Amino acid sequence: MRKLLISLIAALGFSGSQAAEFIPNVEINKKTIQALIDAGSDPNKPHPLEHHFNCYSPDSLKDLIAKGESLGYRAANIGDNVHEGTHYWYGDLIKEAALDIKTINNETYLMLKLANKFSADYDGWGTPVVE
Repeated sequence: MRKLLISLIAALGFSGSQAAEFIPNVEINKKTIQALIDAGSDPNKPHPLEHHFNCYSPDSLKDLIAKGESLGYRAANIGDNVHEGTHYWYGDLIKEAALDIKTINNETYLMLKLANKFSADYDGWGTPVVE
């Protein structure tokens, strides 16, 4: 159970903010990487980074996913929901990447740019422990 919780830590640092509001949260990324390593993850092995997005129109999500796929990401966990009267669409872009701060910050920066371009909220990243 602890290993599953570690994969969710990174999402806490972003909390649905628009990309234009901030730059990658380097400290949260460092802490998340360290938590993964502490939980037994091998930083030298590729990790499936899952980047989480929320959109407020199906077309926005569709366009964001299409752009992500054109950049080599795989789409997953696509759906929609209503929360407190607001209908939103969600999905993940997933790509294997090294578990190092430079790579994670570059990934996060790119995801923030995509979120901004497609009027989406970037809700952070996660990955399971890879031993």
